Amino acid sequence: MNGNVEQVETVIIGGGHAGLTMSYFLRQPGLEHVVLERGRVAERWISERWDSFYFQFPNWTIELPGYKYQYEDPDGFAPGGEIVRIIQEYANFIKAPVRCGVNVTALESSSNSTRYLLRTNAGTIEASNVVIATGERERGIIPPFSSDVPNDIRQLHSSGYRNAGELPPGAVLVVGSGASGFQIAEDLHQNGRQVYVCMGRHRRVARRYRGRDYSWWGVELGLYERRRAELPATSQNGSSISRGALLTGVNGGYEADWRDLDSKGIALLGRLKAIQGAKLALAPDLDDNLAKGDEWLANYKKTVDDYIAKNKLDVPEQSASESSPSLEGSASAPILELDLRAAGITSIIWATGFGNDYDWLKLPLLDERGEPSHERGVTQFPGIYFLGLRWLYKQKSAFLSYGGPAEDAAYLAEQIAARHSQSSSWSS
Repeated sequence: MNGNVEQVETVIIGGGHAGLTMSYFLRQPGLEHVVLERGRVAERWISERWDSFYFQFPNWTIELPGYKYQYEDPDGFAPGGEIVRIIQEYANFIKAPVRCGVNVTALESSSNSTRYLLRTNAGTIEASNVVIATGERERGIIPPFSSDVPNDIRQLHSSGYRNAGELPPGAVLVVGSGASGFQIAEDLHQNGRQVYVCMGRHRRVARRYRGRDYSWWGVELGLYERRRAELPATSQNGSSISRGALLTGVNGGYEADWRDLDSKGIALLGRLKAIQGAKLALAPDLDDNLAKGDEWLANYKKTVDDYIAKNKLDVPEQSASESSPSLEGSASAPILELDLRAAGITSIIWATGFGNDYDWLKLPLLDERGEPSHERGVTQFPGIYFLGLRWLYKQKSAFLSYGGPAEDAAYLAEQIAARHSQSSSWSS
């Protein structure tokens, strides 16, 4: 092997909360490792969140192993900058061996069949174990027909949005009806912009219900402890579990309702089907999408009500403001076409989610859908693991809240320790 190749027992790729959690559990038994971060610790929280972003779960839910977040208001919501501070403080607290600015460009086999090569901008590393903790959704998805948008209209993914002042003067089209689309549309409106939203299905829930926050009910109902293996077979591929709850932590947290934004002057449109020059082709499904969101909310409340009744919990009764919404649609005919220029739209923000970015993996670690292939983070390649994926083992596996990847990281640390003991016995 070339003398310029560094030898490290375990390499963790990613310096976010999942990678740092893995570092914590490897440090306990004294296992050698490094954490490679292509940017800064908590880079995605720094560079892929807008200025007015607030964490969607209350302060009391934020957990990292061995570290207690010191908050003033347990039921408050942390701004994005505070989340960055927490993660960076955690890295210092656990003395994680992080190397920032190191980008892994390839993970491939080594001439030693029990080790792997990591090609980076800072040199090559050979490792016995590699933990891929880069996050499952790294690359912003923008529909192919975005190329048909006129060149003088600025386009950016939601991860690139910072504030209204960075956009050219004029109205803004937001495409997407999840939490990001909702919060960005509201931010733009509050900064004096006319906003149009192309929306699809969304999972509307109550921010607070029967005197408790959505997060409290999630813990009480055991939602975050649900295992991927317990989901119906049709949900195993993640397609039907990818839609997150419509939540916001802005202004102390309140119920996110697209109808409220509509009443404030934000123009709601149906799903965007195509773009032809400066004209949008829209689906006639706005009322149906809103009604489906209302059904999500009604079903959520029924689940909570049934649980309360079954377990005889002493909680407040449903208030008048918490009553289920009307499912009535609007009487106006649906808008099937919108001219961008006539509407004065000069910018489009694609709040259309994220996809995987695993082009640097030179080993067959993905399934036919391009998703990581693993069993609780353990791949078919001895010593290669995934961590911090949505539903890697449980629903909470990717969360910064509720312990998130801690349980998974502890499990992987056991696998790595076992490999270390085995290799030590071979070499003795």
